[in-house]
Amino acid sequence: MNVENLTPKRETSLHELLSMNEDLYQAYILKDMLKQLWTYTYKACASRFLDKWIELAKDTGIDELKRFAKGLNRAREGLLSYCQHRITSAKIEAFNGVIKRIVYKACGYNDLEYLYLKIREEALK
Repeated sequence: MNVENLTPKRETSLHELLSMNEDLYQAYILKDMLKQLWTYTYKACASRFLDKWIELAKDTGIDELKRFAKGLNRAREGLLSYCQHRITSAKIEAFNGVIKRIVYKACGYNDLEYLYLKIREEALK
């Protein structure tokens, strides 16, 4: 849970848990730090922040964090593009799912014109 969503009882439990497990504590700190990435609007600044965060994650020595950092590095261009443009492909991907459901429900289409008609009908909803 994010700190702002914790009840006082859960906050106490979290502090106890984090004090018992150093790896979990480091992961929790890095998770909160990574939220800062979404506040950047300049690609160069976001890139520098991402480089520092990846370096910190690697320095922890935690294999899962190292793997996650490598994944972030592979997705670097997409992450930085989002910071600059604030556009995702979520709507397009959702519409692709709608098209797949249309084709699945019909068990395929022999007539492409009819398929296009059904897609247009869904797009208007």
